[in-house]
Amino acid sequence: MSNALAIAAVTAALKNLVDRHLDGLDLSALGSVSVGAMALDRVLTGDNEPNQINLFLYQVSANSGWRNSGLASRDGAGQRVSNPPLALDLHYLLTAFGNQELSRDALFGLGMQALHETPMLDRDRLRALLAPPATPFGAFSAESLADQVEWLKITPQYLSAEELSKLWTAAQARFRASMAYQVSVVLIQSEASVRAALPVLRRGPDDRGPRAVAALPPRLRAVENLTLPGLRGGRVGDLLRVDADGAGATTQLVFEHARSGLRQSLPLLADGPRHWRVQLPAADAPDVASAWAPGVYTLRLRTSTPGQPELIGDAVPWMLAPRITLTPVTAAADADVALALDCMPQLLPAQHAGLRLLFGGQELATGSVDTPADGSLPSTVHATVPAAMASAGVHAVALRVEGVDSLPVLLSDGVPQFDPQQSVELT
Repeated sequence: MSNALAIAAVTAALKNLVDRHLDGLDLSALGSVSVGAMALDRVLTGDNEPNQINLFLYQVSANSGWRNSGLASRDGAGQRVSNPPLALDLHYLLTAFGNQELSRDALFGLGMQALHETPMLDRDRLRALLAPPATPFGAFSAESLADQVEWLKITPQYLSAEELSKLWTAAQARFRASMAYQVSVVLIQSEASVRAALPVLRRGPDDRGPRAVAALPPRLRAVENLTLPGLRGGRVGDLLRVDADGAGATTQLVFEHARSGLRQSLPLLADGPRHWRVQLPAADAPDVASAWAPGVYTLRLRTSTPGQPELIGDAVPWMLAPRITLTPVTAAADADVALALDCMPQLLPAQHAGLRLLFGGQELATGSVDTPADGSLPSTVHATVPAAMASAGVHAVALRVEGVDSLPVLLSDGVPQFDPQQSVELT
């Protein structure tokens, strides 16, 4: 592959190609003739316009055949595993200048003939065109262009009068008859070191290759809360019923917190055909406060069989609501009410900013959050209800975490009602 000087090397090669084509011709009738590679607005024009053939690089485009080669260049850890080439097509404008009658047309034809007779630049020709002192790059070498995989192909492109007019107008130069050419493909590639995989010494036990398993992964159809029927999510301590296909004794229900990546796996307990029960850990279980977090989860079924790869089903969204304990449950009306809410599981630091207190029918911002280092203790959320909202009566209280609300209700003889321990009575 070629280095970053490839674009300049192509321009130099084309310039030298046209220049060497003119060397074998008797152009004494025209006078001195030069070959340049200047921008159109930098070429001298007017009464003293010199005889010159100019090659102007006016556009660079991606090569569609090579643009995805070598991707992806980095693995999941961000380490470089390949050096994908930067594949480019270069677009040039061939223009002739001269101050004598017909001299410009003659030079224009000679330049087009030079590129027509050499539609492809092979490695030997590139080395000859780019050999010192032809390349003006000092200590840098552009000859690596000759070592790239593909040869350079020179293809004429016949632009319309409108396209040529736009080019010359954008260049803010005096119009001259021009011919466009595409040079393809130029491959610029880094020489940075990459991480290479070690050779495979054995393909599994007894060198028999991979073992294919035709079984389908378990499918999670629905999750129902048996502790609070009708609840779309759950809380620590709740009992869930899982409707699943393809589950078995070795299947577990995997809970993954969408924001933090916390992951827990719980076993399935048989509960009839296609139905299973899952018991969430109790709020006072060891380390449950730090091992779980309220918010949005994804649920998957995972079947593990010794000697076989794991089968993992599709993800299903699910919500874990926080459990709160409220202090105080009675206060004076028409005055500021300072509340403290113990939240299980513990809140993550990233969840503090979005916390909201639901007081009756009002939504309020919360204050400070205290989370102890002990993984068995709850987080404590402090909030103040202003006197203007502290009217007399009973107000249900809930805590909203990442859009998931705590549940200020309980079941009494199968009938849901507001939990007096999650309400504030103002008198």
